[in-house]
Amino acid sequence: MFGGGFDPSVLATQFWNQFNHTETNNKAAESEDHTPDADIFDTEIAFVIHVSLPGAKKEDVGVNWDADKSELSVAGVIYRPGDEEFLKALAVNERKVGAFEKKIRLGTRATPAHIDIDGITAKLEDGILRVEVPKLDSGYVEIKKVDIE
Repeated sequence: MFGGGFDPSVLATQFWNQFNHTETNNKAAESEDHTPDADIFDTEIAFVIHVSLPGAKKEDVGVNWDADKSELSVAGVIYRPGDEEFLKALAVNERKVGAFEKKIRLGTRATPAHIDIDGITAKLEDGILRVEVPKLDSGYVEIKKVDIE
């Protein structure tokens, strides 16, 4: 016999309960937004953000800049591939799928980042969304011509 009173039927029951509990939790987790992981690089000329989005399609992802908050928002949805019948056969659910949102503040409230809004670019490749947010020259001063009536 195994030392310490090991009972394989207890282990099998625990595994079964964990599997069924995980399946229930995963269905609930799919209905909640998740936050993908990101790396943020602060170079002299731009902020470069890499957001991990395995399985995402570019048409299902949106990137927005909120100048008031000095915040980049990446949001969308990741679908699990396969038809409904195939998805019923899911045995282990470890990937994050469903709606997601990631908000990234660039700069601080006191010193917001000076961004070239028109120059922001995004590219989704190999499961990584690469967003480049170019900085304005630190000596840049916006001058607006005012018409005199």
